[in-house]
Amino acid sequence: ATRDESSIAHGTKQHPVGRALRSVCEGATPNSLPTETLRRLKNYGYGNHHDDDILDSGGALPTFLHYCQNYKFASHTFAKRKMPHDFFRCNGEPLNFDVEVLLRELDSIENNGRLSETEKKKQVRAGFMVCHLVPLMNMALADYKVDQHCDG
Repeated sequence: ATRDESSIAHGTKQHPVGRALRSVCEGATPNSLPTETLRRLKNYGYGNHHDDDILDSGGALPTFLHYCQNYKFASHTFAKRKMPHDFFRCNGEPLNFDVEVLLRELDSIENNGRLSETEKKKQVRAGFMVCHLVPLMNMALADYKVDQHCDG
């Protein structure tokens, strides 16, 4: 068996490099998760993604964020300890999120021959976390505003 066939048999199939890097953010908006994550959640029975072309889940999603962890990627930063204590309020503003900037940075990582594979993985991990944490926080803020009847 080839390496690729072996990895498929063991559930470790790797996407082509460019697709794997972009997929950590593609489809994300300030208020929704990336497309690939929605597909993975559908595999686990969550979410409302209706695409029949469900991809291999590729493993569990992170479920815990330590208070001291922070992620910086493509002019975006998320640090749990630096979140305002009053983020959830009726006049609360969503976190800034520009997926196009994030995707351009992911593309530049893919094409950067000066970065080691370890450094590329670290950068992609930071991109993944920013592309998930920011939309999740913004979705939680929107839900808070609905629950608290902030519009009237």
